[in-house]
Amino acid sequence: METPTRSLATEAVHAGREDLAALGLHAAPLDLSTTYPSPDSRGEAARIDEFAATGAPLEGPQVYGRLGNPTVARFEEALARLEGTESAVAFASGMAALSACLLVRGSLGLRHVVAVRPLYGCSDHLLDSGLLGTEVTWTDPAGVADALRPDTGLVLVETPANPTLAETDLRAVAYSCGSVPLLVDNTFATPVLQRPAAHGARLVLHSATKYLGGHGDVMGGVVACDEELAGALRRIRFATGGVLHPLAGYLLL
Repeated sequence: METPTRSLATEAVHAGREDLAALGLHAAPLDLSTTYPSPDSRGEAARIDEFAATGAPLEGPQVYGRLGNPTVARFEEALARLEGTESAVAFASGMAALSACLLVRGSLGLRHVVAVRPLYGCSDHLLDSGLLGTEVTWTDPAGVADALRPDTGLVLVETPANPTLAETDLRAVAYSCGSVPLLVDNTFATPVLQRPAAHGARLVLHSATKYLGGHGDVMGGVVACDEELAGALRRIRFATGGVLHPLAGYLLL
């Protein structure tokens, strides 16, 4: 986790926008392109193959909207800075973001999830349905450590929960997780009121549709995390196509 060097209010204004003055701009540009010029088709194909294999941030000219978008990237940078993480990866919805997290861990054979109720209803349904090949053990915060198995890929909590506002002691749960990544749904608190990464969470999820958007006119999701997990999440996003639309990224920024 990166240590913030500026106040939250300052980061909220400037994160993802530091280069605008040098570009001669005041407002962040909105790039709606899905495809970009490709003067070297072999070179671009190689860049796509490398991205599909590693998920590393795309260097150089843009290639295709499913690999990344400069407007969305600005929002991702801002959210990572606000949450105090290395990276963030944006998705078409909060459920697309959660699905990507489950798929990343499941791809390693870690399909078991320990989850603390209450959770957002659709998150609860996704875990219980087994649609993504996951198996879930439901428990209370005190039972997390006992619920862990060798194939546990994630521990999932939401605090304050939607819609009950039930709260969970994140430091205590993070301690119980041991080496298993803790995923915290921070939708209701936002980084203004809570930074789960500072309390031991490795992944911080938002349904950006709610408080990050704030006006009921944008749907999106985002996961703040370390770069290792971000690369894996970008690979999933590229392969499955759950990208955030640039206009949504612009509104969220």
